[in-house]
Amino acid sequence: MKKLVVALFALVFVALVPAQAQEFEEGVHYRVVGDTPSRNPEIVDFFSFYCNGCYQYAPFSDMLKAEFGDAFQKYHVNIVVPNAAIRDNIQAIWATAIMLGVDEQFKERMFQKHFVRNDFTNSVAEAKQIMLDLGVEEERYDRAFGSMQVRGLSNRMSSLQRQFSISRTPTYIVNRQYEMLPGGFSNSANFFQDYLNLARYLMEKE
Repeated sequence: MKKLVVALFALVFVALVPAQAQEFEEGVHYRVVGDTPSRNPEIVDFFSFYCNGCYQYAPFSDMLKAEFGDAFQKYHVNIVVPNAAIRDNIQAIWATAIMLGVDEQFKERMFQKHFVRNDFTNSVAEAKQIMLDLGVEEERYDRAFGSMQVRGLSNRMSSLQRQFSISRTPTYIVNRQYEMLPGGFSNSANFFQDYLNLARYLMEKE
């Protein structure tokens, strides 16, 4: 009986001991892309509606949003936009969706349109119609699209895209210092969870 109690105690003790922290290596799991950290903790997802990988990573981006709240931002880039007519406006379109509070619904509609129905959006008018279909009034859309707030946010997306030399999507930049590297998790049995653990580690890294 005494041996049984000791064994049970040992099992409980092991269960209560936290798992050893996962180790992450610079150059393997992340790389340094800046010397000066952001003023506040942040993680930026540089993505494109025209990137199938971004569509596949959408559940992971949702995990980041749930974990970090307002510290998580999605910035659209113009490097994976095939049509020039919309390429020059795509960041303003996404900024408009954010300003109007329909960004999540708009993102879902765009991804479904592009990668489920294989119907790519090739004009500003098409993107606008999606927002109107979401219930946004046309006058409200036009006012937001031409506003200084949208111009400022889209300029910020473009500026950071250049600053970090974004050449592929999705790219996750943490605190303007670290880029997360998916290649370091090629043998992961639970990639999204391990990638989330990396984001946690980098968000707290000094």
